[in-house]
Amino acid sequence: MRILISFVLAAGLWAQGQRTAFEPGAVWPDTEGKPIQAHGGGILLHQGVYYWYGEDKTLGNFNRTGVAVYSSKDLLNWKRAGLALPKDGVPELFRESGVCERPKVLYNKRTKKFVMWMHLDDKPYAVASAGVAVSDTAVGPFRFEGYSRPVKFDFGYPEKDRANQKELGGTYRDMNLFLDDDGRAYAFYSSEDNWTMYVVRLNAEFTGPELPVVQGKTWQRIMVKDQREGPAPFKYKGKYYLFSSACTGWKPNRASYAVAENILGPWTVKGDPSVGPEAETTFRSQSTYVLPAPGKRKDAFIFMADRWNPEKLQDSRYVWLPFVVQPDDKIELKWADRWDWSVFQK
Repeated sequence: MRILISFVLAAGLWAQGQRTAFEPGAVWPDTEGKPIQAHGGGILLHQGVYYWYGEDKTLGNFNRTGVAVYSSKDLLNWKRAGLALPKDGVPELFRESGVCERPKVLYNKRTKKFVMWMHLDDKPYAVASAGVAVSDTAVGPFRFEGYSRPVKFDFGYPEKDRANQKELGGTYRDMNLFLDDDGRAYAFYSSEDNWTMYVVRLNAEFTGPELPVVQGKTWQRIMVKDQREGPAPFKYKGKYYLFSSACTGWKPNRASYAVAENILGPWTVKGDPSVGPEAETTFRSQSTYVLPAPGKRKDAFIFMADRWNPEKLQDSRYVWLPFVVQPDDKIELKWADRWDWSVFQK
């Protein structure tokens, strides 16, 4: 009898641990019951499995742990696979008192490699460079290839530029990756000391910019002097969409999205997609990624964001919200305490 009771209790706990709905802003445990540590992250779908890469902030803001990776088949229940890129995998400058932020991963079908890009910086945020790492498997460990700034362009550098942009190129901070239908990959990132967004086509290996770097052909300045960060691009019906946030540090702000016929622009700003209470702070969160929702609907997506807790960054939460692209490129983000896949059947 005691054995039977133990078995029933264990089965009940296992069933209770299986998540069946998203709960934005709540603590999100992995399959072992520990809070997921994948901040500023992104998703890769490969051979039917989702991989979630993000900053492990267990030990605070600086890169004292590394880039974590989790796997899932339903986007709800995530198993920790370990560190895809341990802190010791990057140069010492970016460990302990430096940062390794907003890691994103693409799979290159031609080379059969997984390629990670990230924002690497020192404590004063003056190095502001793109780091690149490569792996033979989705969970790593990724091998660090190097760091640099993809584009050198004279946008009118300030006389005293702490980031040395005249010599090294425009700063590389908040970033994202995008893989287009034709197999070409792009990096979106905040540049020019966060004043202007850049979009840059990557080379065939996805390990650097396509050369030669030619403005209007392989890269472009977008949202010039708009001070946008947290880029989250996606595509629908041949058009490109881009969520972003304002630059207010850890403090949440009003989101905005833009639309373009060509990934290099011109981009048309549509405004804030958030509606309802706390819309002015994007429900106290900041964009990090947009994921196509599984299923037959092609207009359905998931907005992924971080709700930062600067006093206790390891307790920063995740805000995932469903949305559809409506006619005339209209998007509305609405808050939901709890939602599941049935929301896309309404």
